[in-house]
Amino acid sequence: MLFTLGVSAHAYDGGRDIDNVTLDYYLPKNVSYDPSVPTPAEVLGHEVGQWHVRHDMLVRYMEVLAEHSDRFTIEEIGRTHEQRPLVIVKVSAAKNKDRLEEMRQAHLAVSDPSQNVDAASAPLVIYAGFSVHGDESSGSNASLLTAYYLAAAQGEEIDAWLDNTVILLDPSLNPDGLGRFAQWANQFRSMTQGTDTQDVEHNQSWLRGRQNHYWFDLNRDWLLLQHPESRARIAVYQAWLPNVLTDHHEMGSSSTYFFQPGIPSRKNPDTPDENVTFTEKLAEYHAEALDEINSLYYTEESFDDFYYGKGSSYPDAQGTIGILFEQASSRGHVQDTVNGVITFPFSVRNQFVTSLSTIRGAYEERAGLLDFQQRFFKENIELAKAERHDGFLLRAEQGDARMTELLNILRQHRIDAYPVTDTFKHNGKTYSAGTSYYVPVVQRNYRLLKGAFSTRQDFPDNTFYDVSAWTLPMAFNVEFEAVRTSRRFKVSDQVWTGPEAFAGNNLGETRVGYMFGWDHYFAPRLLTQLQQKGIHARLAVDPVTVRTPEGTKAFERGAVIVTRAYQSMPWAQVREHLQAFADSNEIEVATLTSGLTPTTGMDIGSRSIDPARTPSVLMLVGHGVNTQEAGEVWYYLDRHVNLPVSKVELDRLSRTDLSRYTHIIMVNGRYSSLTEKHRNQLTSWIRNGGTIIGQKGGAVWLSENNLLKATPVAQSAFEEQFPTEGLSYGDRSDFFAQQRVAGAIFNAKLDLTHPLTVGYPRNELPVFKNSTVAFEVNEAPFVDVARYTEQPVLAGFTSEGNRAVLGGKSAIVAHRLGAGRVIGFADNLNFRAFFWGTSKLLSNAIYWSQYVYGTAADEEEEEANEEAHSH
Repeated sequence: MLFTLGVSAHAYDGGRDIDNVTLDYYLPKNVSYDPSVPTPAEVLGHEVGQWHVRHDMLVRYMEVLAEHSDRFTIEEIGRTHEQRPLVIVKVSAAKNKDRLEEMRQAHLAVSDPSQNVDAASAPLVIYAGFSVHGDESSGSNASLLTAYYLAAAQGEEIDAWLDNTVILLDPSLNPDGLGRFAQWANQFRSMTQGTDTQDVEHNQSWLRGRQNHYWFDLNRDWLLLQHPESRARIAVYQAWLPNVLTDHHEMGSSSTYFFQPGIPSRKNPDTPDENVTFTEKLAEYHAEALDEINSLYYTEESFDDFYYGKGSSYPDAQGTIGILFEQASSRGHVQDTVNGVITFPFSVRNQFVTSLSTIRGAYEERAGLLDFQQRFFKENIELAKAERHDGFLLRAEQGDARMTELLNILRQHRIDAYPVTDTFKHNGKTYSAGTSYYVPVVQRNYRLLKGAFSTRQDFPDNTFYDVSAWTLPMAFNVEFEAVRTSRRFKVSDQVWTGPEAFAGNNLGETRVGYMFGWDHYFAPRLLTQLQQKGIHARLAVDPVTVRTPEGTKAFERGAVIVTRAYQSMPWAQVREHLQAFADSNEIEVATLTSGLTPTTGMDIGSRSIDPARTPSVLMLVGHGVNTQEAGEVWYYLDRHVNLPVSKVELDRLSRTDLSRYTHIIMVNGRYSSLTEKHRNQLTSWIRNGGTIIGQKGGAVWLSENNLLKATPVAQSAFEEQFPTEGLSYGDRSDFFAQQRVAGAIFNAKLDLTHPLTVGYPRNELPVFKNSTVAFEVNEAPFVDVARYTEQPVLAGFTSEGNRAVLGGKSAIVAHRLGAGRVIGFADNLNFRAFFWGTSKLLSNAIYWSQYVYGTAADEEEEEANEEAHSH
């Protein structure tokens, strides 16, 4: 059946014929422009909206404006993973060009609770950020027009705007994604524009432009800071602390235009109500500007401001008014929608118009905005003083990169931590100098600190657009507790500014070899680097005590031994490589003086100590596979382990030679395209010695296809917890919200004797959970590696019904299948790259899977001489 869509008013607004769109279509009327300032078309070679701008041309235009306008200063603040420049453009009146630092300092004084400056006379700062999702590109294309207007517009209004204001223009928050999408949209652009929604121009492949190089959603990384784009942006944000920050996005093509405030009940409880009041005031300026050009819009119906790691909510925790804009997307150049035809120039114009309305509104509300910011930080101090605790103690079992990364994140957010100087005990735990830290609550960024350490589980509105918990210490598996300083303990009076320099190893002469533990976060990377040099290493799955020049040293399960025996290169080269790699990873290496251990048990030549196998990893990607989870695995193995991973699309699996690989990873996704032929192909590969690792939906597929001998918890078990009798239609939203696991943190109990948990010091581990996937406790022994505790929720919202079902269920299962291994994880181990506490389990599943001997109840025992370890 053929449907004919009605044509909306904006089909005739001058943006319909995109080949003939002009600059006049976008610019406000009755404004004159400096003719010496180049227009976008004079630099790009086409008018804005006719083609999707490439990032290199976007940056070039900003550079040209800086060359032609004395209002502009451009600065490169970093590089993306793909080495594209990240730039910030500082815009102010010409008279201010040489006093930007003076203005920055004067503005920062407003947010300093120790100062009582006249906020009304301080400079106003506005941060305009565009297209953190690369395929929501109307924002970045609108930044071209915003930049031109700020550089070239003449008159009393623009002079007043810039007189005592600094505008920070960030034209592309995600250059790699923007570049990927511009290439897609432009390569399928036709001379005769088609509007068919099913055309390839409007339907990207599975690898969309939304994400950055490693397929991450950068709009979730403002707090987590795992990517260079975010770190560069936050450095600028913290250096300036703007009064208003805009975050320009796109949404479904059949919507109109959204701007905040969003749903009032879905803001973070720690965000003051006055923040919403100012957002409402600025909304009046957006509405007036959009009414002027006859564009439809809505507010207070969608999205939320709860998670402090998004562009529109991170500022709310720091006295800034963050504003989310969402434009109905043309996802190309011209497209049919239920509202009629939407064009790229139309979507760009809405973003440009609200960029100007933001500046206009901020300028007219400047006194209130500056006063609010000043009071916000003063109130932070008073709120912190009223807390029941004075701060948080952080504790790690040993010095490790996990603690360092946590402290680095806090430091970048201007949250102060102080080293413990004297070892002491508190609540039965030892806090050691050098590995423990104190974070006071009474500090300028109190609200952000509170959000980062929150363990809250109940909320006024339990419907979440994103996650409900992101507790940073839990993510890094760092123990923490709230304390009063009346308990005597000593901390440094100097703020932590970075780790002490690693002293380096001094590897002595040895007839036996060297040894390092698996407890350090980057131990897998050290092993990988050694293997890539062809250095033979051996794995001790059980504890072992060895003799060293300094005396005996005990290693927990999971030590790696580099022996003189079996090396294929001169020993001097082995030692040189080991020392260099160990020092770069800051891992201590012990020198062995004897192959005979001083305690009862295995010696260095024990048959229980096996050669480490060099892994070759394949990960299935493509349509149906969760792109972000796949990207998280790729990122972890590449950046944290230095282990290559071959990414093979599902439709190529049957043509792929699996014998090249030791491990296959299946992350969350829908694997319905895999046939019986694929299942037989994988089964044969596993039984011949391969290890397959399933995560969430990947593990469920393995179970449904009788490869993973574990039973996922049935959906009916959850449905029984949520009866429908007596419900009205008005209960619909809450009914479904109760059934969802809203990005919470669960407590899992590890079997610390299992090979897959080597390197973990505690038997309890915080895991991130955003699905109801879990496994029934296995009938066979030795298969369950971890189970959720009976009261599993550590932070975030999970309904009582879901808690009742998930409590005590298995989170990790592993067993043999023929000569191979099958491992299932119910949760995302590498969530947004900041869950360092669980990500190492993936390395364990790769490097230590050879020690998994547990066999499922319905699997026949393979003929094997385990005593001789002939596996």
